[in-house]
Amino acid sequence: MNGTVYKRENGAWAYSIYAGRNEQGKQKRIFKSGFKTKRAADDAKNEKLREMKAPATPAPSPRTFDDFMSEWFEQHATRNCAPKTLERYRQLWEYVKPTVKAMRLSDLTALHLEREYNRLKDSGGRHRTTKASRPLSVRTVRHIAGLVKTALNTAVRWNLVQGNPATACVLPKGERKEAPAHDAGQVETLLSFAKDHWAYEILEFANGTGCRRGEILALTWSDVDLENSIAWINKSLEQTKAGLRLKSTKNRKARQVHLPKSTVKQLRDHRESQANARNLMGADYRTDLDLVFAGPDGEYWKPDTVSAAASAIARRAGLPGATHIFRHSHGSQMLAAGVPLPTVSKRLGHSSTYVTASIYAHSFQREDEEAAQKWDAARKEAVERLSVKH
Repeated sequence: MNGTVYKRENGAWAYSIYAGRNEQGKQKRIFKSGFKTKRAADDAKNEKLREMKAPATPAPSPRTFDDFMSEWFEQHATRNCAPKTLERYRQLWEYVKPTVKAMRLSDLTALHLEREYNRLKDSGGRHRTTKASRPLSVRTVRHIAGLVKTALNTAVRWNLVQGNPATACVLPKGERKEAPAHDAGQVETLLSFAKDHWAYEILEFANGTGCRRGEILALTWSDVDLENSIAWINKSLEQTKAGLRLKSTKNRKARQVHLPKSTVKQLRDHRESQANARNLMGADYRTDLDLVFAGPDGEYWKPDTVSAAASAIARRAGLPGATHIFRHSHGSQMLAAGVPLPTVSKRLGHSSTYVTASIYAHSFQREDEEAAQKWDAARKEAVERLSVKH
């Protein structure tokens, strides 16, 4: 590398440094001007040359657990995780005790982590208003443990530690909660309370399809074929601190959902009333979004706004639930009606039938009870036939 100093037409001095060639073979040069004297330009040129020739000093490896996690968030999570997931990871990391975060990464053991997980379960949270210590749920503690284990796997890959201490941890156990669901009568009661609410059409669609909240709010009319009673579920609306964003479905697979006749009729009526609202708004309506379920101006509904509305409606109806309960009720009722497990799993967009079976275990328990009763009835019939013969 070398450089030259020269005087520009405006009287200022400048320098130019040769910096090699680009992929097309053309010279690359570094320019800087505005110096009052030749000496000043020459000194600046020499300083820049020394800077360019000096070997790059690599950033030091993270020493503490907290240093490593900061590096992990910056170099891995921000590049590989969805914004909502990244937000949740940062929230979970905040629960970890400062003294644990300050430990040297190389000194971290499974014992240290288990102690922290037990502390979190016993008193690791803070009440939103009183700020008093409170236990974290087992679910949250296990999510924190999952974050730590995933991050430390990266530490192993980066050769920062020899092994992952999190893999040897025994996590707190909790009772598996079944997905809350309403029977058909309860669902109809809830919908009757929503009849005159702006969220009614959204809840009706959730009831008829079992789609996720984000999937419903991202649905466009181009995704719907009313003539053939089909909806294509190929994206989802996500709400983060940075705002709303479209993303792929949860398992990153598009799916085709066949619509019940009642849902098709509801969509036809909804499209007609939406057209009237669009005409009233005129040019202010976001026709470019083409949303099936949109706000008065054609914009996206915020997912949290829809959930809050659904919860308020449920409270008035004297029933628990929000938008997700329609999804669980849909799945539970289909299984109870004898729809095969693979069909239900595909319709709900689950990654596998195992996921569906674990969520709706209560439905299979009822089927097992019915199977036992049918077995008793069949045996009784066999015994009676045998007694007649004798």
